[in-house]
Amino acid sequence: MADITAVTGAGLAAGAAAAAKVRKGLDRTTKVLAVAAGTVAASLSELNNFGVDPQLISRITSAASNHGVAAADLLAKLPGELEHYGTAAVDGFLKGGDALGKHWSHIESRFNSPHLAADAANGIWEDGSVNISRGSSDMSWLERLRASTDNHLDGLIAAAQTPEFWHRTLGNAVEASAYSAAITAVDQLLVHRDLLLNGTADERKERLLQILQTSGLMAAGALPVSVFLAVALMLVPGLAVVMGPLGVIGSAGLGLRLITSAVRHPSQQERQAVQQLQGFLQELAYAQQRDSDGNLTITVQAQPAS
Repeated sequence: MADITAVTGAGLAAGAAAAAKVRKGLDRTTKVLAVAAGTVAASLSELNNFGVDPQLISRITSAASNHGVAAADLLAKLPGELEHYGTAAVDGFLKGGDALGKHWSHIESRFNSPHLAADAANGIWEDGSVNISRGSSDMSWLERLRASTDNHLDGLIAAAQTPEFWHRTLGNAVEASAYSAAITAVDQLLVHRDLLLNGTADERKERLLQILQTSGLMAAGALPVSVFLAVALMLVPGLAVVMGPLGVIGSAGLGLRLITSAVRHPSQQERQAVQQLQGFLQELAYAQQRDSDGNLTITVQAQPAS
């Protein structure tokens, strides 16, 4: 397992931001965060953001009409940099979450604070069933924390299933066929997530390699595979137990560098890769450290002298 003190500043921030939402069964150890930072070992080119047309997203237009909040403000409340991944990613996020999709939820309810109903600062996207079950009560800090962490993970899931995410992340470093292979791999990751969380180490190892092989991603080369592994660790942190030594990956003939090498000797392009994914989940690091009263604890770790 990589020594976390060897992670660069950007990599450490990205690793901390990769903490998954608060759900039972997820492993949120510091080792997971270190590995998540190190697996973003891709060669990227900076690309322009993909635009979003709010008129094509029914839940944006509906929330704007029902609550009097501007569409631009509703987009600004999306998690991380989701709006930069295009209309399909945003629409997928708002239709995801739970069976009811995402609702625009008031922090101070319309019943208690009707004067804040159209104030964008008084709202947050939230799983629809949770919003409805709250009724006319105000949101607690704990509920806001859960909504924020849910949104960041659900946003990553929605984005990673679109070609725009992989195009923006991988750029021209790989052929376009790698995008569809990566999306297929993410879909399989979600289908087999229960086994990857709760199976034995051997079962998880076998299934992970099977996903890489059957999706066609393994043939796409080390760059898209390494970004996929970073995404996989964000969605299924327990995979660190399987991928930690990374000798498994090396013996499979993927040609990936060891995680320790990627962490201790990041290239400029790799630092850009870390920053891209860091921006997407940067708020999550702070949200995870808020207590039920809203107090924020920030942990600072010194970096070794260069």
